[in-house]
Amino acid sequence: MIRRRLLSGMPGGIRIPRRRSKLSARENRWGWFFILPFVSLFTVFGLLPIGIAGWLSFVDWHPLATTPFVAFRNYQALLANAAFRKAIWNSFYYAVMTVPAGIALALFIAILIHSLRSGAAKSLWQAVFYLPGVVSGIAVAIIWRFMFDYEHGLLNYFVTSLFGIERVAWLGNVHTALPSLALMALLSSPGGAVIIFVAALGGIPKDLYEAAELDGAGFWRRHSAVTLPLIVPSFLYIFVMSTLGAMQVFVPIWLLTRGGPVYSTMTVAYFIYNQLMYYNNAGTAAAGGVVLLALTVGFTILQFRAFAQVVEF
Repeated sequence: MIRRRLLSGMPGGIRIPRRRSKLSARENRWGWFFILPFVSLFTVFGLLPIGIAGWLSFVDWHPLATTPFVAFRNYQALLANAAFRKAIWNSFYYAVMTVPAGIALALFIAILIHSLRSGAAKSLWQAVFYLPGVVSGIAVAIIWRFMFDYEHGLLNYFVTSLFGIERVAWLGNVHTALPSLALMALLSSPGGAVIIFVAALGGIPKDLYEAAELDGAGFWRRHSAVTLPLIVPSFLYIFVMSTLGAMQVFVPIWLLTRGGPVYSTMTVAYFIYNQLMYYNNAGTAAAGGVVLLALTVGFTILQFRAFAQVVEF
């Protein structure tokens, strides 16, 4: 009798008991109840702004007048804008300067911290490197403004006193402005990546390092053959998030250079802000936002596909 009740009317000959199905439905209702706040916030502050930006990119927006549909005219104006093309190049260049070097620096620091034998020392150094990462980006940019100062900056003090060369206009020269901002980013925020790498290193069995040492592997060989293959998931996460952050850099540009000199530090994020706040071109700004979204999503897909054979998603 029990078997007849369970094995009839379902594909494959299996029928779920009624009590179990009710329990499953109840669990699903409670699950939706608990995620409803997040889904609501994500819809209001995530999906809705993306939808509005997409709509604005196809209209000539006037808040106090009619808003005609202009199709792809905003995108045509965007691609014809020399400042936007320069902004795309600068965003790529900034990401290339900061992401690989930042990951390498964070991993090297994490390896040094993980090699410490004292747990208290590990915690101390993790806190030391992580604390600058929680400081406001505005505060960090203001500190670096004084370091980059032409007359009294700390960097020019070392340049003139130690190397005996003339002072450098770090943020006032088209050749040094963007690399200076990349240097600031590189030295200011490796803390989050360091914490993640230290946690990943803690999950690697020590026996693998001991076996590598017995085979005669040195420091670099041990970490290239043992460490890197076993921390690929953490590496991918940091790689993706660092790239997204670099492509959307805004705060140091806004505080230190305002896109200058001669658009040498103009990034896509600052171009969008500039078009909306100074030129009142909401359509062009929205089109720039859509292009930035497409670029970041495209890069993320490429990164995941590049690691698809070595990482299980």
